[in-house]
Amino acid sequence: MPFLVTIAAEATRCIEDQIAWYEVDESHGGPELADRWLELLQKALVDLESNPEGFGFAPENGKWQPQFALRQMPFKPWKKKFGWRLLFVVDHENHHVTIIQIRHERRPLLDQE
Repeated sequence: MPFLVTIAAEATRCIEDQIAWYEVDESHGGPELADRWLELLQKALVDLESNPEGFGFAPENGKWQPQFALRQMPFKPWKKKFGWRLLFVVDHENHHVTIIQIRHERRPLLDQE
């Protein structure tokens, strides 16, 4: 049975910001690249639905909001060195995953901001 995946407001804001960055002009890829990024993100979320335990703990786990077991899913849609990290928590009792943030790998860790 797949997990229900919810995207928290902060993660939604991260998605919207990334799409806007691509769309701002052609030097960032334009609307077509924004659409492709979102499509690949949606495909990655399907993997998360089926196996959230298959992804390891984030480096921030136990340091940032220690009451949560913070996991991360790497998301690298392009053949570049850097991608994004989908940070999430799993509620086993309710069979639910909440994505709390999507961060570019170049950004500092949550506990370092």
